[in-house]
This record gives sequence, structure tokens and C-alpha cells, in this order.
Amino acid sequence: MQRFGGLWVVLLLVVGFSLSKAVEVEVHGKDNKTCIYAVLSVNFTVHYEGNGTMENATFQLPNSLSSNGSICGDNNSAPLLKMGFGTGHSLSLNFSHSAGIFSGDVLTFTYNTSDAKLFPGAKNTSVKRVAVNSLMESVPLNTIYTCRSAKAIESEAVAMVLWNVSIQAFVENGTISKNESFCKADMSTTVAPITTQTTSTLTPTVTPTKPPPAVGNYTLKNGSDPCLLANMGLQLNLTYTDDNQTRVINIDSNSNASGHCGDEEATLILEDIDTTIQFRFIVEQSKFFLKGVKANISIVINGSTIALNSSNNNLRYWQASVGSSYMCHKEQRLMVTDQLVVNAFNVWVQPFELKTGTFSRAEECSLDDDSILIPIVVGAALAGLIVIVVIAYVIGRRKSYAGYQTL
Repeated sequence: MQRFGGLWVVLLLVVGFSLSKAVEVEVHGKDNKTCIYAVLSVNFTVHYEGNGTMENATFQLPNSLSSNGSICGDNNSAPLLKMGFGTGHSLSLNFSHSAGIFSGDVLTFTYNTSDAKLFPGAKNTSVKRVAVNSLMESVPLNTIYTCRSAKAIESEAVAMVLWNVSIQAFVENGTISKNESFCKADMSTTVAPITTQTTSTLTPTVTPTKPPPAVGNYTLKNGSDPCLLANMGLQLNLTYTDDNQTRVINIDSNSNASGHCGDEEATLILEDIDTTIQFRFIVEQSKFFLKGVKANISIVINGSTIALNSSNNNLRYWQASVGSSYMCHKEQRLMVTDQLVVNAFNVWVQPFELKTGTFSRAEECSLDDDSILIPIVVGAALAGLIVIVVIAYVIGRRKSYAGYQTL
């Protein structure tokens, strides 16, 4: 079962925007000059085992942070922003750079369930870590990355919502840049300006649009028996670093499907004329999920054929129980690398334990899960009605008392 439904994400956004303020962090080097600068708002929700029931702890990144453990970076070490708070909790982001650009790679959230204030009644008290792709896009050096739009990140028992983000690593001479690079989400919506920074001198690159891809039906067999089924439409968003332009490619629904099936690992390979994309699924603790994506694409740029290769073997998408299938009707954005984002449409996949050669019971994604919305709306309406009745009763009682005089 999914830890958090789509409604949870909505509630996180509402709570976050109303309560959480942006936190400012600066990391200084040995010369006491700023080397990493960040402003961000983060809300956390952690699903944990309480006293006989499963509980949700919701809290925000506080203003009282420690940057101990942060690293400016040098020839032997990569920069690291570490924000510690409370009793053993921290949020960290490591950075890398090449060819004149920098990016945030892995976002790691560490939390301590022995903190009775945040996790009251926790049954298993220990320090836990969750590492996910940061979703931060590549940014030119001496430029500050800005993203006012909210980004919800869900992994295992943790959901994080980040917004009002401004980050610059590799700060030159301790001076925060006045140049801004906006995230793609901000470029497609109207967002509030950042008061601490001036308008960017860079021209944002707008991602082109393309009609959604057709849904392909793919089957792998072990002998004559199907062992992997996948129905989905796939669209690739490719960013070529030399010109920083994004190109959109729809995968042909009639692409040739190959790969292999196993008890704990399965691979689906789709081959189009100019594109080969590979999906690697694994099993952990009776759950399966998409662990890796690898793509090889040939595209024509300025009359020359360019081969682009992207891969990431540290993902966690499309999770469901082994023996079940995974289904998601809504569009999903799979962040593979800074150069590759896969848009997936109408996904229905089962890579393990096909009992009858057809899909088993589906576990739906959090984006589709709005089943709790109607009961909440009805309950809120009834609660409002009760309040109105009580108020009317109290007013009526007061008026009746006013009509009598004491003898």
C-alpha cells in the first residue's frame, strides 16, 4: 500500500504554505567567506510505528539550524550542505560540477525516532536515513538556482515538500551571485519574485511541448508464459548541455520489447529507431520497484548526429507488493539525470509473479488515490452544520432568557 495518497500531498502543501517560513543558511570556509548559500522552506511527514498504530509526524525545517558537518569542497572533496536540527535530525545535499555547471545530486534526510517531541510513542527508536534524487536542475557556475514552485518528494515512509528554494554552491569570493537560473516549474507558472535577489540576466530555456505519446503494450515471456507485462506511454525530455536546449521525444508504442525475467530482478528494454531505453526492476522486502533507467538516444543537432547516454541505477519509482501490479493513470515525471526526464502516462506494470499470464490486482499510485477526499468533504460539511445548529441554539436560549424579569 502506498504510504501517502495524493490527498496527503495536497494537505502537506496547504499546511506548509501556511506555517513554514523560508530558512536561510550560509556555509563559510577557512577564510570566513561564504562558499554555500541556501534559502528554502521544507515540510516533512514521516510515517512511523507508534503504540499499536501507525502514526504520521509532520514538522517543518526550523530556523534554528546548525551547519556543522557542511563542507565547502576542494580538489579532494565535494561540497556538502548539512542542516542539523533537533535531536539528531538533519537534511543534507551534496553538490558536483563539471563543464562550467553545478548541480545538487542526492538529498539525504536523517531523522531520529527517539525524539519523543516529534515522534511520540514511537515503538522502534533509532536513527533512519532516506536518500533521494534532489530534483535540482543543473545551473551555471556563479549563478543562484531559484525555484519558488513546490516540489513533493516521496520515498518509503517519508514525504517532503520543498519550495521557495534558492541555492548557490561554489560561491566565488564569498559574494552571492545576482544571476538567477529558474527551475522549469517556475518558467511555466507565475511565481512571486525573490526579494533578496535581483532579476536574472539569463534567458530561461522553455521546454517545448508535444502531444502525449501513445500507450504501448509490452510483454516478455519465459518460454511460452508471460513473465513481465507493461502498458505505458513514454516521453523523453532531453537537455543537451552544449546549447542548454530541451528536446522532447515520444517513444513509439510499437517499439520492440526485449529483456529478461528473474525472481528478484527483471529488465525491460524498448528499442525505437533512434532510441533504446532500459528499465530495471528489483525486489526488496516483498516489494518491487523501478531501480534503474538507462537510455541511449541519437538525435540530429545542427546537421550532426549526436549520441546522448543517460543512466541512473539509484531510483525508487513504481513500487508495489510482489504478486501485485502497479498502476498510475496520471502523468508522472521520472527524474533520471539532469539531462533526462521521463514522462510516463497510463502506467500499468508487473515484472514479477504473473500467476495467469495477466495483470494481478493493481496497487494505485498516490497521484490517483483520491478515495478519501469524498468522506473528508462530507465530514467537513456535517461538522459545519453541527456548528451552525449549536450557535443557533445558544442564540435562541439567550433571547428566551431576555424575555423574563426577576420578581
